[in-house]
Amino acid sequence: MTLFLIISKWREILIGLLAFLLIVCLALLNLKAGQIDKFKQTEIILQAENAKAKADSAIKEKLWSEQQLKAEQNYNAKIKQIESDADIAQSSADSLSKQLASAKQRLSAASRETIIEYTNTSSDILESCITEYRNVAQKADEHAADAERLSEAWP
Repeated sequence: MTLFLIISKWREILIGLLAFLLIVCLALLNLKAGQIDKFKQTEIILQAENAKAKADSAIKEKLWSEQQLKAEQNYNAKIKQIESDADIAQSSADSLSKQLASAKQRLSAASRETIIEYTNTSSDILESCITEYRNVAQKADEHAADAERLSEAWP
């Protein structure tokens, strides 16, 4: 009897099965559409983060470039100052050389006391020069150590 009932209602059963399959297909379609929306949102977020990273990178590169340019300008100004100081020192050295040559010529005709005073003064000047040379050498060594430390610490 149930078999007879199933056979007589085959159309209704088939329509019910098809309706059930249609509902299952619609549910799967809705699920996949939700996943696609999530993927699109993720892609939009990634594109925004990528654009932000590129903008940040460009800003950092610009700042670094400006710092490098400023450092180069400061370096050039310091080099000009050093050259100017070197020219002044060379001029002073030339003047001192002329004075020493003149003093050497007058020394042969000078008295014994003058020669002793000249020797003492020369000794004091030489001692002062040695002290200054030591100070310059110390500063140069400190500068070299700082430059090496900065070079090693640079990324």
